Amino acid sequence: MTYSSVYEAVYDQYDVEQSWDEHVHVGDKQSLNIAEEALGRHVDSEETGLRIRDFESGDTETYTFAELNAAANRVANYLETHTERGDRIAAILPTQLELYAVVFGSVKAGRIYVPLAPVFGPDALNYRLKDSGAAVLFAGAAGSEAVDGDLPDLKRVVTVGDVADVLGDVVVDDYDVVREEDGAFEAVETHPNDPYSLTYTSGTTGHPSGVPSTHGGVVELHAYAEYVADIRPDDVYLVAASPSWSYGLTMGTIMSGLRGTAIGCYRGKFDPTTFFETLEAWDVDNTMIPPTALRQSRAAGIDLREWDIDLRVLISAGESLDEDTVGWCEEGLGAPPQDAYGLTEAGMAICNFAFDDWEVKPGSMGKPTPGYEVALLDPEREAVPQGETGEIAVRREEGDFGWYWGQPEKTLETFTGQWLRTGDLARRDEDGYYWYVSRADNVIISSGYRIGPEEVEATLLNHEAVQEAAVVGKSDETRGEIVKAFVTLVGGQEASPELRDEISEFARENLSKHEYPREVESIDELPKTASGKIKRAQLRE
Repeated sequence: MTYSSVYEAVYDQYDVEQSWDEHVHVGDKQSLNIAEEALGRHVDSEETGLRIRDFESGDTETYTFAELNAAANRVANYLETHTERGDRIAAILPTQLELYAVVFGSVKAGRIYVPLAPVFGPDALNYRLKDSGAAVLFAGAAGSEAVDGDLPDLKRVVTVGDVADVLGDVVVDDYDVVREEDGAFEAVETHPNDPYSLTYTSGTTGHPSGVPSTHGGVVELHAYAEYVADIRPDDVYLVAASPSWSYGLTMGTIMSGLRGTAIGCYRGKFDPTTFFETLEAWDVDNTMIPPTALRQSRAAGIDLREWDIDLRVLISAGESLDEDTVGWCEEGLGAPPQDAYGLTEAGMAICNFAFDDWEVKPGSMGKPTPGYEVALLDPEREAVPQGETGEIAVRREEGDFGWYWGQPEKTLETFTGQWLRTGDLARRDEDGYYWYVSRADNVIISSGYRIGPEEVEATLLNHEAVQEAAVVGKSDETRGEIVKAFVTLVGGQEASPELRDEISEFARENLSKHEYPREVESIDELPKTASGKIKRAQLRE
Protein backbone atom coordinates (compact mmCIF):
# COMPACT_ATOMS: atom_id res chain seq x y z
CA MET A 1 0.00 0.00 0.00
CA THR A 2 1.26 3.48 -0.91
CA TYR A 3 0.92 5.76 2.08
CA SER A 4 2.32 9.12 3.16
CA SER A 5 1.79 9.79 6.85
CA VAL A 6 2.83 13.42 6.39
CA TYR A 7 0.23 13.94 3.63
CA GLU A 8 -2.52 12.35 5.69
CA ALA A 9 -1.73 14.53 8.70
CA VAL A 10 -1.49 17.73 6.67
CA TYR A 11 -4.67 17.02 4.69
CA ASP A 12 -6.68 16.21 7.84
CA GLN A 13 -5.47 19.24 9.80
CA TYR A 14 -5.20 21.86 7.07
CA ASP A 15 -7.08 25.09 7.77
CA VAL A 16 -7.66 27.51 4.90
CA GLU A 17 -6.90 30.35 7.32
CA GLN A 18 -3.24 29.33 6.91
CA SER A 19 -3.41 30.85 3.43
CA TRP A 20 -4.05 34.28 4.86
CA ASP A 21 -1.81 33.95 7.88
CA GLU A 22 1.24 32.97 5.82
CA HIS A 23 0.74 34.82 2.52
CA VAL A 24 -0.71 38.19 3.48
CA HIS A 25 1.75 40.73 4.89
CA VAL A 26 0.42 44.24 4.14
CA GLY A 27 -3.28 43.64 3.43
CA ASP A 28 -6.21 41.78 4.94
CA LYS A 29 -9.52 40.15 4.01
CA GLN A 30 -11.10 43.52 3.31
CA SER A 31 -8.30 45.22 1.42
CA LEU A 32 -5.84 43.20 -0.62
CA ASN A 33 -3.80 44.16 -3.67
CA ILE A 34 -1.90 41.05 -4.71
CA ALA A 35 0.77 43.04 -6.61
CA GLU A 36 1.56 44.95 -3.42
CA GLU A 37 1.84 41.66 -1.52
CA ALA A 38 4.04 40.06 -4.16
CA LEU A 39 6.22 43.01 -5.17
CA GLY A 40 5.47 46.31 -3.43
CA ARG A 41 6.50 45.04 0.01
CA HIS A 42 9.97 44.30 -1.44
CA VAL A 43 10.40 47.93 -2.50
CA ASP A 44 13.70 48.41 -0.67
CA SER A 45 15.16 45.01 -1.48
CA GLU A 46 18.36 44.86 -3.50
CA GLU A 47 18.05 41.07 -3.70
CA THR A 48 17.52 39.56 -7.15
CA GLY A 49 13.81 39.67 -7.96
CA LEU A 50 13.86 38.59 -11.62
CA ARG A 51 16.14 36.38 -13.72
CA ILE A 52 15.69 35.89 -17.47
CA ARG A 53 17.88 33.65 -19.63
CA ASP A 54 17.98 34.66 -23.30
CA PHE A 55 18.21 31.37 -25.18
CA GLU A 56 19.47 33.06 -28.35
CA SER A 57 22.41 34.93 -26.84
CA GLY A 58 22.90 32.76 -23.77
CA ASP A 59 22.99 35.85 -21.55
CA THR A 60 21.22 36.14 -18.21
CA GLU A 61 19.45 39.36 -17.26
CA THR A 62 18.95 40.08 -13.56
CA TYR A 63 16.90 42.77 -11.86
CA THR A 64 16.48 43.50 -8.17
CA PHE A 65 13.09 43.58 -6.50
CA ALA A 66 13.53 47.35 -6.20
CA GLU A 67 14.22 47.74 -9.95
CA LEU A 68 11.25 45.58 -10.90
CA ASN A 69 9.01 47.48 -8.48
CA ALA A 70 10.05 50.85 -9.93
CA ALA A 71 9.39 49.58 -13.49
CA ALA A 72 5.93 48.38 -12.42
CA ASN A 73 5.20 51.72 -10.74
CA ARG A 74 5.97 53.57 -13.97
CA VAL A 75 3.41 51.41 -15.80
CA ALA A 76 0.89 52.02 -12.99
CA ASN A 77 1.39 55.79 -13.24
CA TYR A 78 0.92 55.68 -17.00
CA LEU A 79 -2.30 53.68 -16.62
CA GLU A 80 -3.54 55.99 -13.86
CA THR A 81 -3.36 58.87 -16.35
CA HIS A 82 -4.89 57.16 -19.39
CA THR A 83 -7.34 54.53 -18.10
CA GLU A 84 -9.99 53.89 -15.47
CA ARG A 85 -9.99 51.48 -12.58
CA GLY A 86 -11.13 48.04 -13.73
CA ASP A 87 -10.05 48.60 -17.34
CA ARG A 88 -8.49 45.61 -19.04
CA ILE A 89 -4.81 45.94 -19.91
CA ALA A 90 -3.42 43.41 -22.40
CA ALA A 91 0.18 42.56 -23.25
CA ILE A 92 1.63 40.49 -26.08
CA LEU A 93 5.36 40.63 -25.38
CA PRO A 94 8.30 38.25 -25.13
CA THR A 95 9.63 37.39 -21.68
CA GLN A 96 11.36 40.65 -20.75
CA LEU A 97 11.40 43.26 -17.99
CA GLU A 98 8.65 45.29 -19.66
CA LEU A 99 6.26 42.33 -19.62
CA TYR A 100 6.64 41.81 -15.88
CA ALA A 101 6.32 45.56 -15.34
CA VAL A 102 2.99 45.53 -17.18
CA VAL A 103 1.74 42.56 -15.13
CA PHE A 104 2.53 44.11 -11.75
CA GLY A 105 1.83 47.69 -12.83
CA SER A 106 -1.64 46.83 -14.11
CA VAL A 107 -2.55 45.04 -10.91
CA LYS A 108 -1.08 47.75 -8.67
CA ALA A 109 -3.24 50.29 -10.48
CA GLY A 110 -6.42 48.27 -9.90
CA ARG A 111 -6.68 47.31 -13.57
CA ILE A 112 -7.18 43.79 -14.95
CA TYR A 113 -4.28 42.15 -16.77
CA VAL A 114 -5.11 40.12 -19.92
CA PRO A 115 -2.26 37.72 -20.81
CA LEU A 116 -1.63 37.18 -24.54
CA ALA A 117 1.00 34.80 -25.86
CA PRO A 118 3.41 36.08 -28.56
CA VAL A 119 2.58 32.94 -30.59
CA PHE A 120 -1.02 34.15 -31.08
CA GLY A 121 -1.99 34.93 -34.64
CA PRO A 122 -4.58 37.55 -35.66
CA ASP A 123 -7.69 35.45 -34.96
CA ALA A 124 -6.63 34.35 -31.49
CA LEU A 125 -5.30 37.79 -30.54
CA ASN A 126 -8.17 39.93 -31.78
CA TYR A 127 -10.87 37.68 -30.34
CA ARG A 128 -9.39 38.09 -26.86
CA LEU A 129 -8.85 41.83 -27.25
CA LYS A 130 -12.42 42.34 -28.42
CA ASP A 131 -14.09 39.99 -25.92
CA SER A 132 -12.20 41.45 -22.95
CA GLY A 133 -12.78 45.02 -24.10
CA ALA A 134 -9.10 45.77 -23.57
CA ALA A 135 -8.43 49.51 -23.35
CA VAL A 136 -4.64 49.34 -23.70
CA LEU A 137 -2.36 46.89 -25.46
CA PHE A 138 1.38 46.64 -24.80
CA ALA A 139 2.85 45.02 -27.91
CA GLY A 140 6.09 44.09 -29.56
CA ALA A 141 6.59 43.42 -33.25
CA ALA A 142 4.63 40.16 -33.45
CA GLY A 143 1.65 41.55 -31.57
CA SER A 144 1.32 44.88 -33.33
CA GLU A 145 1.35 43.28 -36.78
CA ALA A 146 -1.67 41.14 -35.85
CA VAL A 147 -3.87 43.90 -34.37
CA ASP A 148 -7.21 44.37 -36.12
CA GLY A 149 -8.61 47.84 -36.75
CA ASP A 150 -12.10 46.79 -35.61
CA LEU A 151 -11.58 46.99 -31.84
CA PRO A 152 -13.93 49.68 -30.50
CA ASP A 153 -12.68 49.51 -26.89
CA LEU A 154 -8.97 49.66 -27.68
CA LYS A 155 -7.84 53.24 -27.13
CA ARG A 156 -4.08 53.03 -26.82
CA VAL A 157 -1.24 50.80 -27.98
CA VAL A 158 2.14 51.02 -26.27
CA THR A 159 4.87 49.72 -28.55
CA VAL A 160 8.01 48.05 -27.22
CA GLY A 161 10.85 48.02 -29.74
CA ASP A 162 10.55 48.38 -33.51
CA VAL A 163 6.98 47.57 -34.46
CA ALA A 164 4.67 47.81 -37.44
CA ASP A 165 1.99 50.43 -37.90
CA VAL A 166 -1.11 49.74 -35.82
CA LEU A 167 -4.47 49.80 -37.55
CA GLY A 168 -7.49 51.67 -36.28
CA ASP A 169 -8.17 54.92 -34.47
CA VAL A 170 -5.89 54.38 -31.49
CA VAL A 171 -3.23 56.46 -29.81
CA VAL A 172 0.21 54.91 -30.22
CA ASP A 173 2.86 55.58 -27.58
CA ASP A 174 6.41 54.32 -27.52
CA TYR A 175 7.35 52.59 -24.26
CA ASP A 176 9.83 55.41 -23.67
CA VAL A 177 6.81 57.45 -22.54
CA VAL A 178 6.27 54.91 -19.76
CA ARG A 179 9.94 55.00 -18.76
CA GLU A 180 9.59 58.75 -18.14
CA GLU A 181 6.89 58.19 -15.49
CA ASP A 182 7.60 58.40 -11.76
CA GLY A 183 9.08 55.24 -10.20
CA ALA A 184 6.95 55.62 -7.07
CA PHE A 185 3.26 54.66 -6.84
CA GLU A 186 0.82 53.94 -4.04
CA ALA A 187 -1.04 50.76 -4.92
CA VAL A 188 -4.79 51.08 -5.43
CA GLU A 189 -6.84 49.57 -2.62
CA THR A 190 -8.64 46.50 -3.95
CA HIS A 191 -10.86 43.83 -2.38
CA PRO A 192 -9.90 40.12 -2.34
CA ASN A 193 -12.91 39.40 -4.59
CA ASP A 194 -11.84 41.96 -7.21
CA PRO A 195 -10.37 40.42 -10.36
CA TYR A 196 -6.72 41.11 -11.16
CA SER A 197 -6.42 39.07 -14.38
CA LEU A 198 -8.59 37.69 -17.16
CA THR A 199 -7.31 34.42 -18.61
CA TYR A 200 -8.90 32.69 -21.58
CA THR A 201 -9.57 28.97 -21.43
CA SER A 202 -10.98 26.76 -24.17
CA GLY A 203 -14.53 25.52 -23.71
CA THR A 204 -16.55 22.72 -25.23
CA THR A 205 -18.40 24.99 -27.63
CA GLY A 206 -17.74 28.34 -29.21
CA HIS A 207 -14.73 30.54 -28.64
CA PRO A 208 -12.50 30.53 -25.54
CA SER A 209 -14.05 31.88 -22.35
CA GLY A 210 -12.52 34.57 -20.16
CA VAL A 211 -12.10 33.49 -16.54
CA PRO A 212 -11.35 36.29 -14.05
CA SER A 213 -8.88 35.48 -11.26
CA THR A 214 -9.24 37.39 -8.02
CA HIS A 215 -6.65 38.90 -5.68
CA GLY A 216 -7.74 36.54 -2.91
CA GLY A 217 -7.65 33.53 -5.23
CA VAL A 218 -3.86 33.65 -5.41
CA VAL A 219 -3.59 33.66 -1.64
CA GLU A 220 -5.69 30.50 -1.54
CA LEU A 221 -3.03 28.70 -3.61
CA HIS A 222 -0.97 28.59 -0.42
CA ALA A 223 -1.32 24.82 0.03
CA TYR A 224 -0.03 24.18 -3.49
CA ALA A 225 2.91 26.55 -3.02
CA GLU A 226 3.74 25.12 0.41
CA TYR A 227 3.28 21.37 -0.03
CA VAL A 228 3.58 20.75 -3.78
CA ALA A 229 5.89 23.35 -5.33
CA ASP A 230 7.51 23.89 -1.90
CA ILE A 231 8.75 27.36 -2.94
CA ARG A 232 11.22 28.78 -0.42
CA PRO A 233 12.70 32.31 -0.21
CA ASP A 234 16.23 31.06 -0.84
CA ASP A 235 15.26 28.84 -3.82
CA VAL A 236 16.69 29.44 -7.25
CA TYR A 237 13.35 29.05 -8.99
CA LEU A 238 12.67 28.69 -12.71
CA VAL A 239 9.26 28.21 -14.34
CA ALA A 240 9.38 27.25 -18.02
CA ALA A 241 6.29 29.33 -18.81
CA SER A 242 6.00 33.11 -19.15
CA PRO A 243 3.21 35.18 -17.55
CA SER A 244 1.50 34.96 -20.94
CA TRP A 245 0.16 31.62 -19.66
CA SER A 246 -1.85 30.85 -16.54
CA TYR A 247 0.78 28.83 -14.62
CA GLY A 248 3.55 31.26 -15.51
CA LEU A 249 1.40 34.15 -14.27
CA THR A 250 0.16 32.70 -11.00
CA MET A 251 2.89 30.30 -9.87
CA GLY A 252 5.84 31.69 -11.81
CA THR A 253 5.25 35.40 -11.20
CA ILE A 254 2.75 36.38 -8.48
CA MET A 255 3.47 33.42 -6.21
CA SER A 256 7.24 33.99 -6.46
CA GLY A 257 6.83 37.37 -4.83
CA LEU A 258 4.41 36.09 -2.21
CA ARG A 259 7.01 33.52 -1.17
CA GLY A 260 9.87 36.06 -1.33
CA THR A 261 11.52 34.15 -4.18
CA ALA A 262 13.05 35.59 -7.34
CA ILE A 263 11.10 35.05 -10.57
CA GLY A 264 12.98 32.86 -13.05
CA CYS A 265 12.14 32.33 -16.71
CA TYR A 266 13.68 32.20 -20.17
CA ARG A 267 13.17 34.01 -23.47
CA GLY A 268 13.14 32.35 -26.87
CA LYS A 269 12.27 28.98 -28.32
CA PHE A 270 12.68 26.05 -25.94
CA ASP A 271 15.97 24.29 -26.55
CA PRO A 272 16.74 21.26 -24.33
CA THR A 273 20.52 21.76 -24.29
CA THR A 274 20.28 25.45 -23.40
CA PHE A 275 17.57 24.78 -20.84
CA PHE A 276 19.54 22.16 -18.93
CA GLU A 277 22.65 24.33 -19.21
CA THR A 278 20.59 27.06 -17.52
CA LEU A 279 19.56 24.76 -14.68
CA GLU A 280 23.24 24.02 -14.06
CA ALA A 281 24.51 27.60 -14.53
CA TRP A 282 21.91 29.09 -12.19
CA ASP A 283 22.16 26.17 -9.75
CA VAL A 284 18.36 25.79 -9.89
CA ASP A 285 16.81 23.68 -7.16
CA ASN A 286 13.10 24.21 -7.88
CA THR A 287 11.58 24.21 -11.36
CA MET A 288 8.50 23.58 -13.44
CA ILE A 289 9.02 21.91 -16.84
CA PRO A 290 6.05 20.98 -19.07
CA PRO A 291 5.69 17.22 -19.73
CA THR A 292 6.04 17.68 -23.49
CA ALA A 293 9.42 19.38 -23.03
CA LEU A 294 10.64 16.46 -20.92
CA ARG A 295 9.39 13.86 -23.39
CA GLN A 296 10.90 15.72 -26.34
CA SER A 297 14.24 16.09 -24.54
CA ARG A 298 14.42 12.40 -23.71
CA ALA A 299 13.35 11.42 -27.26
CA ALA A 300 16.11 13.68 -28.64
CA GLY A 301 18.69 11.58 -26.80
CA ILE A 302 19.60 14.19 -24.19
CA ASP A 303 21.97 12.70 -21.61
CA LEU A 304 21.28 14.56 -18.37
CA ARG A 305 24.54 13.28 -16.88
CA GLU A 306 26.35 15.93 -18.96
CA TRP A 307 25.25 18.55 -16.43
CA ASP A 308 25.50 18.88 -12.69
CA ILE A 309 21.84 19.31 -11.80
CA ASP A 310 20.33 18.40 -8.43
CA LEU A 311 16.72 19.51 -8.11
CA ARG A 312 14.77 19.40 -4.88
CA VAL A 313 11.43 19.93 -6.67
CA LEU A 314 10.44 19.20 -10.27
CA ILE A 315 6.86 20.12 -11.17
CA SER A 316 5.54 18.81 -14.49
CA ALA A 317 1.85 19.63 -14.55
CA GLY A 318 -0.86 19.25 -17.16
CA GLU A 319 -0.27 15.76 -18.55
CA SER A 320 0.83 12.41 -17.20
CA LEU A 321 4.33 11.12 -17.88
CA ASP A 322 5.33 7.55 -18.68
CA GLU A 323 7.42 5.50 -16.26
CA ASP A 324 10.57 5.64 -18.42
CA THR A 325 10.54 9.46 -18.56
CA VAL A 326 9.91 9.65 -14.81
CA GLY A 327 12.95 7.42 -14.19
CA TRP A 328 15.05 9.45 -16.66
CA CYS A 329 14.24 12.62 -14.74
CA GLU A 330 14.82 11.16 -11.30
CA GLU A 331 18.21 9.74 -12.31
CA GLY A 332 19.43 12.80 -14.21
CA LEU A 333 17.78 15.70 -12.38
CA GLY A 334 17.69 14.41 -8.82
CA ALA A 335 13.91 14.47 -8.39
CA PRO A 336 10.92 12.68 -9.91
CA PRO A 337 8.43 14.85 -11.84
CA GLN A 338 5.47 15.76 -9.64
CA ASP A 339 2.37 15.71 -11.84
CA ALA A 340 -0.42 18.03 -10.75
CA TYR A 341 -3.96 18.58 -12.00
CA GLY A 342 -5.70 21.92 -12.07
CA LEU A 343 -7.67 24.31 -14.21
CA THR A 344 -8.33 28.02 -14.20
CA GLU A 345 -11.83 27.65 -12.77
CA ALA A 346 -10.88 25.35 -9.88
CA GLY A 347 -7.22 25.91 -9.03
CA MET A 348 -4.68 23.12 -8.40
CA ALA A 349 -6.95 20.41 -7.07
CA ILE A 350 -5.03 17.10 -7.30
CA CYS A 351 -1.26 16.87 -6.89
CA ASN A 352 1.85 14.91 -6.07
CA PHE A 353 3.63 16.37 -3.07
CA ALA A 354 7.14 17.32 -1.95
CA PHE A 355 6.90 15.40 1.34
CA ASP A 356 9.92 13.20 2.08
CA ASP A 357 7.77 10.08 2.41
CA TRP A 358 5.61 10.76 -0.65
CA GLU A 359 5.74 8.16 -3.43
CA VAL A 360 5.19 9.30 -7.02
CA LYS A 361 3.24 6.78 -9.05
CA PRO A 362 4.28 7.42 -12.67
CA GLY A 363 1.22 8.49 -14.65
CA SER A 364 -0.88 9.44 -11.63
CA MET A 365 -2.11 12.95 -10.81
CA GLY A 366 -1.69 12.22 -7.10
CA LYS A 367 -4.20 13.03 -4.37
CA PRO A 368 -6.41 16.04 -3.49
CA THR A 369 -4.62 19.19 -2.34
CA PRO A 370 -5.14 20.10 1.34
CA GLY A 371 -8.15 22.38 1.55
CA TYR A 372 -9.82 20.68 -1.44
CA GLU A 373 -12.53 18.04 -1.48
CA VAL A 374 -12.60 16.13 -4.75
CA ALA A 375 -15.07 13.51 -5.97
CA LEU A 376 -15.62 11.44 -9.12
CA LEU A 377 -19.25 11.70 -10.17
CA ASP A 378 -21.47 9.87 -12.67
CA PRO A 379 -23.95 11.73 -14.96
CA GLU A 380 -26.55 11.62 -12.15
CA ARG A 381 -24.07 13.43 -9.87
CA GLU A 382 -23.55 10.37 -7.68
CA ALA A 383 -20.08 9.24 -6.59
CA VAL A 384 -18.73 6.31 -8.58
CA PRO A 385 -17.21 3.26 -6.81
CA GLN A 386 -13.43 3.10 -6.33
CA GLY A 387 -11.73 1.97 -9.54
CA GLU A 388 -14.51 3.18 -11.86
CA THR A 389 -14.34 6.24 -14.12
CA GLY A 390 -16.17 9.41 -13.16
CA GLU A 391 -16.05 13.15 -13.82
CA ILE A 392 -13.68 15.10 -11.57
CA ALA A 393 -15.69 17.49 -9.41
CA VAL A 394 -14.43 19.98 -6.82
CA ARG A 395 -16.65 20.89 -3.86
CA ARG A 396 -17.57 24.53 -3.63
CA GLU A 397 -17.65 26.04 -0.15
CA GLU A 398 -20.49 28.37 0.76
CA GLY A 399 -19.60 31.85 -0.46
CA ASP A 400 -17.20 30.62 -3.15
CA PHE A 401 -18.04 31.86 -6.59
CA GLY A 402 -16.58 32.29 -10.02
CA TRP A 403 -17.75 33.52 -13.37
CA TYR A 404 -17.08 33.64 -17.08
CA TRP A 405 -16.51 37.08 -18.60
CA GLY A 406 -19.68 38.23 -20.37
CA GLN A 407 -21.28 34.75 -20.30
CA PRO A 408 -23.99 34.68 -17.58
CA GLU A 409 -25.66 31.50 -18.82
CA LYS A 410 -22.42 29.53 -18.90
CA THR A 411 -21.55 30.98 -15.49
CA LEU A 412 -24.78 29.65 -13.99
CA GLU A 413 -24.23 26.25 -15.60
CA THR A 414 -20.65 25.87 -14.31
CA PHE A 415 -20.54 27.72 -10.99
CA THR A 416 -23.93 26.83 -9.50
CA GLY A 417 -24.41 23.95 -7.10
CA GLN A 418 -22.41 21.97 -4.58
CA TRP A 419 -19.80 20.76 -7.08
CA LEU A 420 -17.79 22.47 -9.79
CA ARG A 421 -17.77 19.99 -12.69
CA THR A 422 -14.48 19.98 -14.59
CA GLY A 423 -15.38 17.95 -17.69
CA ASP A 424 -12.34 15.72 -17.04
CA LEU A 425 -12.71 11.98 -16.41
CA ALA A 426 -10.54 10.05 -13.97
CA ARG A 427 -10.46 6.96 -11.76
CA ARG A 428 -9.17 6.47 -8.20
CA ASP A 429 -7.08 3.46 -7.19
CA GLU A 430 -7.03 1.52 -3.92
CA ASP A 431 -4.37 3.86 -2.47
CA GLY A 432 -6.42 6.98 -3.16
CA TYR A 433 -4.33 8.14 -6.15
CA TYR A 434 -6.21 9.68 -9.10
CA TRP A 435 -5.52 8.69 -12.71
CA TYR A 436 -6.55 10.84 -15.66
CA VAL A 437 -8.68 9.05 -18.29
CA SER A 438 -9.92 11.59 -20.85
CA ARG A 439 -12.07 14.63 -21.44
CA ALA A 440 -15.83 14.19 -21.14
CA ASP A 441 -16.32 16.71 -23.95
CA ASN A 442 -14.55 17.76 -27.14
CA VAL A 443 -11.71 19.82 -25.70
CA ILE A 444 -8.31 18.66 -27.00
CA ILE A 445 -5.34 18.58 -24.61
CA SER A 446 -2.10 18.92 -26.57
CA SER A 447 1.24 19.56 -24.86
CA GLY A 448 -0.72 20.62 -21.78
CA TYR A 449 -2.78 23.24 -23.66
CA ARG A 450 -6.57 22.95 -23.73
CA ILE A 451 -7.80 23.63 -27.23
CA GLY A 452 -11.43 24.23 -28.15
CA PRO A 453 -12.23 22.69 -31.55
CA GLU A 454 -14.65 25.40 -32.61
CA GLU A 455 -12.06 28.18 -32.51
CA VAL A 456 -9.83 26.15 -34.84
CA GLU A 457 -12.77 25.28 -37.11
CA ALA A 458 -13.82 28.93 -37.38
CA THR A 459 -10.36 29.85 -38.65
CA LEU A 460 -10.21 26.94 -41.11
CA LEU A 461 -13.50 28.09 -42.65
CA ASN A 462 -11.81 31.37 -43.58
CA HIS A 463 -9.55 29.54 -46.03
CA GLU A 464 -10.88 29.91 -49.55
CA ALA A 465 -10.62 26.18 -50.30
CA VAL A 466 -12.49 24.94 -47.21
CA GLN A 467 -16.22 24.30 -47.34
CA GLU A 468 -16.68 22.65 -43.93
CA ALA A 469 -14.30 21.71 -41.12
CA ALA A 470 -14.30 19.50 -38.04
CA VAL A 471 -11.47 19.23 -35.53
CA VAL A 472 -10.70 16.40 -33.10
CA GLY A 473 -7.78 15.23 -30.99
CA LYS A 474 -5.56 12.40 -32.18
CA SER A 475 -3.32 10.41 -29.83
CA ASP A 476 0.36 11.34 -30.02
CA GLU A 477 3.26 9.83 -28.11
CA THR A 478 5.05 13.13 -27.49
CA ARG A 479 2.23 15.70 -27.16
CA GLY A 480 -0.48 13.48 -25.70
CA GLU A 481 -2.81 14.61 -28.48
CA ILE A 482 -2.40 16.59 -31.65
CA VAL A 483 -5.07 18.62 -33.42
CA LYS A 484 -6.39 16.86 -36.52
CA ALA A 485 -8.74 18.60 -38.96
CA PHE A 486 -11.18 16.97 -41.36
CA VAL A 487 -12.27 19.29 -44.16
CA THR A 488 -14.55 19.21 -47.15
CA LEU A 489 -13.39 21.33 -50.06
CA VAL A 490 -15.11 24.00 -52.09
CA GLY A 491 -16.27 22.76 -55.48
CA GLY A 492 -13.46 22.72 -58.01
CA GLN A 493 -10.73 22.28 -55.39
CA GLU A 494 -8.74 19.08 -55.52
CA ALA A 495 -7.15 17.46 -52.50
CA SER A 496 -3.36 17.36 -52.54
CA PRO A 497 -0.48 17.27 -50.04
CA GLU A 498 0.32 20.85 -51.01
CA LEU A 499 -3.20 22.04 -50.23
CA ARG A 500 -3.23 20.20 -46.90
CA ASP A 501 0.04 21.90 -45.92
CA GLU A 502 -1.32 25.26 -47.05
CA ILE A 503 -4.47 24.89 -44.93
CA SER A 504 -2.43 23.82 -41.90
CA GLU A 505 -0.05 26.77 -42.28
CA PHE A 506 -3.00 29.16 -42.75
CA ALA A 507 -4.39 28.07 -39.37
CA ARG A 508 -0.96 28.31 -37.77
CA GLU A 509 -0.53 31.91 -38.91
CA ASN A 510 -4.00 32.98 -37.77
CA LEU A 511 -4.30 31.06 -34.49
CA SER A 512 -1.13 30.09 -32.67
CA LYS A 513 1.70 27.61 -32.81
CA HIS A 514 0.13 25.31 -30.24
CA GLU A 515 -3.41 24.94 -31.58
CA TYR A 516 -3.15 24.69 -35.35
CA PRO A 517 -3.97 21.29 -36.96
CA ARG A 518 -0.81 19.28 -37.50
CA GLU A 519 -2.78 16.91 -39.70
CA VAL A 520 -5.40 17.88 -42.27
CA GLU A 521 -7.47 15.26 -44.07
CA SER A 522 -9.95 16.06 -46.82
CA ILE A 523 -13.09 13.92 -47.01
CA ASP A 524 -16.17 14.03 -49.20
CA GLU A 525 -18.66 14.65 -46.39
CA LEU A 526 -18.54 15.22 -42.63
CA PRO A 527 -20.55 12.68 -40.59
CA LYS A 528 -23.51 14.43 -38.95
CA THR A 529 -26.56 13.71 -36.83
CA ALA A 530 -30.09 14.20 -38.13
CA SER A 531 -30.06 17.68 -36.59
CA GLY A 532 -26.84 18.58 -38.41
CA LYS A 533 -24.35 18.26 -35.54
CA ILE A 534 -20.93 16.85 -36.39
CA LYS A 535 -20.28 13.33 -35.10
CA ARG A 536 -16.85 13.96 -33.60
CA ALA A 537 -16.73 10.54 -31.97
CA GLN A 538 -16.93 8.94 -35.40
CA LEU A 539 -14.11 11.14 -36.66
CA ARG A 540 -11.96 10.29 -33.64
CA GLU A 541 -12.45 6.59 -34.36
